[in-house]
Amino acid sequence: MNEAVTGRAAVWGLIHRGVAFFAHPFVRFLVGRGIFYLLAIVAGFTMTFFIPRLMPGNPVDMMLRPAPAGLPGLGGGTAPAIGRAGDFARIRAALEEFFGFDKPLPVQYLAFWQKLFRGDLGPSFAFNMRPVLEIVSRALLFTLVLVLPVLLISFYVGNAIGAAAAVSQRWTSSLVYYSSLFFAHMPFYWFAMILSYLLALKAGWFPFYGWHSPELLPNWSPGFVLNVARHYALPFLALLIGSIGTWTVGMWSMMLYEMRSDYILYCQQLGFRRRTLKKYAKRNAMLPQYTGFNLVLSGLIGQTVITEVVFGWPGLGSLGYKAILSRDYPLLMGTFLVTVVVVLVGNFLMDIFYGLIDPRIRTGYVERS
Repeated sequence: MNEAVTGRAAVWGLIHRGVAFFAHPFVRFLVGRGIFYLLAIVAGFTMTFFIPRLMPGNPVDMMLRPAPAGLPGLGGGTAPAIGRAGDFARIRAALEEFFGFDKPLPVQYLAFWQKLFRGDLGPSFAFNMRPVLEIVSRALLFTLVLVLPVLLISFYVGNAIGAAAAVSQRWTSSLVYYSSLFFAHMPFYWFAMILSYLLALKAGWFPFYGWHSPELLPNWSPGFVLNVARHYALPFLALLIGSIGTWTVGMWSMMLYEMRSDYILYCQQLGFRRRTLKKYAKRNAMLPQYTGFNLVLSGLIGQTVITEVVFGWPGLGSLGYKAILSRDYPLLMGTFLVTVVVVLVGNFLMDIFYGLIDPRIRTGYVERS
């Protein structure tokens, strides 16, 4: 009898702790954001499926281009035009059946989700039928090598420059602000081409295209690593300078707002040192900067895609560009899918991080207010 009562009490205790856990404001915030991003992923995957199929052209037509009638055949004679057309039609129909293009679009959509749950993105038409997952995984590594250092370095450097310029109140403050505003809003692809022209073609300091010199074979020797670093420099600078300008402008504006707040003016009357005032103001000014992390990450992914095409960096951007030109549906979908997942997962992680550093989110103050 006592054992049964103890068991029921233990079960009710677990249920009570579970209800209390999910009733916590921060947990409800995470569950809500998780559901939102899950729906966003489903919508993004659906768009990824339909957009390539709305493009003109067909990957089978790109793979099979019939030779003009009247060209010499295998036996040295001239093949009849009707025979060639018939052979081409049969081959085309067989390929469409093999890849599933002969089925109705809803059936293709269901097959797309079935393969996706199995982790099968299909073979690439443009890369000799190699698995798309293998190709995209390699390209993702090159894209992350560009995005992550640019994001972290620009966040730290841009916020430091913006905070220092806003507090100094000298003529250099306005100079930093307007120059940062220019770099933040300039077309990044234009700036990438300017860097290529000045530093690669004119000065010859950096290579112009690719991720390593074509005469070198990939290895881990110091010479090859240095060669890759020289190819990496231009796309890295093209993304970094604009991103620093974005963070600097935001931090400059927020620091000016905080330095004119009532609590800072009150601390000045109490005789607080300027360094202490800057520390207090910067701590509050950083919260909106963390909020903008999601927007900067999404924008940086888009900029990286085009920058890779300009400089020939073999990331997701260059891979997607090749897939579009060759009408490679599986490769194009794989590139889009990975890009969507990277952006949404990055945004979700930043939402979690923001909830941890902002006590109003963690305690549910924002929801109650």
